[in-house]
Amino acid sequence: MEPERIAGLFDQAESKTAEFRKETYAEAFQDYLEDNAAVWDMLGGAGTGGMLLQEQEQAGILAAEAFVSGARQKVDAVKGRTKKEKLQYNLNLYMVSYVLPAIIAWHRRGGVREEETKRLTDMICCKWQEAFGARIQASDFESIQSGFRQKLCFVTTAVCRGLQKPQDCKEILLMKQFRDGYFAGSAEGKQLIEEYYDIAPTIVKRIAREADPEEKYRYLWNTYIRKCVDHIEEGQNEQCSRLYKSMMAELKAEYMVIEKE
Repeated sequence: MEPERIAGLFDQAESKTAEFRKETYAEAFQDYLEDNAAVWDMLGGAGTGGMLLQEQEQAGILAAEAFVSGARQKVDAVKGRTKKEKLQYNLNLYMVSYVLPAIIAWHRRGGVREEETKRLTDMICCKWQEAFGARIQASDFESIQSGFRQKLCFVTTAVCRGLQKPQDCKEILLMKQFRDGYFAGSAEGKQLIEEYYDIAPTIVKRIAREADPEEKYRYLWNTYIRKCVDHIEEGQNEQCSRLYKSMMAELKAEYMVIEKE
């Protein structure tokens, strides 16, 4: 294991997260995957069936600690709490949109078993949370790219993840069905969906920068999302529509007026 190689990956974090957009992500990820092939080859040893389980676990721990150390160097080099929090958010995003998907993609290319890859990525996520208090989760490139195509319910998904609900939970599925069905059935609804899709990722990003984003998630859950889901289940689509519009109007007013630095 060469920790300096892993630490060097964080030099690319700013440029790559800037390319985490629907129009640029696919090409940016493929370039990133190939450009850092030597690192993924090195990490392959932490997920190869040629090692004993104990050896795999030790290699996984060393890799996870190297990622934490590399990120820590970047955060410690920044002055000011707000700037540190902003950088930490970007590093979290970089890990889940580039680093972890790249490890998964390279392991699949090399024929590493999925359970061995998961053991490694789980270790990295665990050590990351221990070090930074941020819960990150590994997804593959295909799932992330599919999310761009499907136009995920960003706010609902962020709230549910913040409250430790699974990605396929009932609330996310019902809200997505409501959006793509009833809400998209009118010209006004279609226009609002396009607007929300443009601003929701920024809103989610700015909530994540707050000192206690979980408090905001709980507020949104209790005030809007849980009630919306109840309305959908009772066939009260218009009531849900009004609540959803109110939630997005409130979030837009709070988070889209000025850039919070």
